[in-house]
Amino acid sequence: NRSNKRSDRILCRKTRQERLNVETEQTEITEEELDKYRYIHPYLYKRGLTDEIIERFDIGYDRERKEITFPVRDIEGRCVFVAGRSTKCKFFRLPKGLDKPVYQAYRFNSGKYRTAYITESFLNCLTCWKYDKPAMAMIGTGNKKQYEILNKLPVREYILAFDPDDAGRKATERFRKNVRGKIIKELVYPDNRDINDLQEEFLNCKIIF
Repeated sequence: NRSNKRSDRILCRKTRQERLNVETEQTEITEEELDKYRYIHPYLYKRGLTDEIIERFDIGYDRERKEITFPVRDIEGRCVFVAGRSTKCKFFRLPKGLDKPVYQAYRFNSGKYRTAYITESFLNCLTCWKYDKPAMAMIGTGNKKQYEILNKLPVREYILAFDPDDAGRKATERFRKNVRGKIIKELVYPDNRDINDLQEEFLNCKIIF
């Protein structure tokens, strides 16, 4: 189990390489395969994640690829793929030829959460949850299938927290055009840092309509 594997810490090195969006084939993931990734890497703590968040969201580490792993589940809660984020550069591994679900959307099916933060990345989403702000991630800037999911969820209010850059602003515009019948607000960033960079400071950010 994970508690026994926590002693297996692999050193992490910094890099300045730019993000690469390279896709690879992936199939539906079983619990047996997920168990192979249930290790903890120091990079997770470097990005502000806690043991509680790591356990709750099943964040792991692929020792062969040297990637942080994020199990991605569909709206029914089935794990459809595992995304990878290199610990050595800004490289993300996503599946080829598969419509991206909304990360963590299945947690909102029951109607328990009436407000949701919407982010681009896994880490920004998980940072929201760390501070008790229920969130979902688009794993990018949004697509038609994801908007359909968001329109159907029993969520009353969406707070848009896309990255504070040109791509994030375009994602905000597209979201407003495609999501209907919801209260939509936006998080106002103090500078060019995203939620994961800001950590608890993001709780003080202004929220506007």
